Amino acid sequence: MRLPILMYHAVDRGPQGARSPRLYVPPEQFEAQLATLQQLGYETISFGDWLAFRRGRATLPRRPIILTFDDGYRSIGEIAWPILRRFGFGATVFLVSDLIGKTNAWDPPAPPEPLLGAAEIAEMQAAGICFESHTRTHAALTMIPPERALEELTTSRAVLSQLLNAPVTVLCYPYGKQNLMVRALAREAGYEAAVIARRRMNTARTDPFRLTRIWIDNRMTLARLRWTLFRLRWLHFA
Repeated sequence: MRLPILMYHAVDRGPQGARSPRLYVPPEQFEAQLATLQQLGYETISFGDWLAFRRGRATLPRRPIILTFDDGYRSIGEIAWPILRRFGFGATVFLVSDLIGKTNAWDPPAPPEPLLGAAEIAEMQAAGICFESHTRTHAALTMIPPERALEELTTSRAVLSQLLNAPVTVLCYPYGKQNLMVRALAREAGYEAAVIARRRMNTARTDPFRLTRIWIDNRMTLARLRWTLFRLRWLHFA
């Protein structure tokens, strides 16, 4: 079994002066990518589905896939979610708990981007979108003292669990920054899995605290997406 996890940020055209304009996938490009995934036979699952499968408690579709969105931009609700619904796809959004309903304060001097608010999150959750943790403030966990890193992890998990009225068990390391200590802190904080950015697929043997994701930006053509998914399915180390 091979599990690809795709990593998106924003589905939008992006503001003038954006620091990382490649992270903004235009809506028509996103829609075409979902159509391609559907044509290839992929079906979206949640991290909970995957963890249950690893424990022998669930089965998965023939070609499972997880779609993820980092940071929780409002455009995910306004633009990406309606497109996901048209295809019958689900997704997981990683939220920065201190900044819900605010802006991406971790990203100066880029223009401030609005983030999902509590009401929008509740509506999306009721329709099947999953939400997990991107820490409390989006701090790089390898660059701060261990005690502060643990606080980032535990506080975010507690706040989001209360907001969602559901367990929060998956972490997205801000900036992809992680090491042995950070992974140990994530376990201590009660997480069951965490994601990184690396062009690989996951198997049942993959370290659940280093689940790999395929980076998607506005340079990802349909031909490249098809080739990436095909190639990674057959790599012996994927």
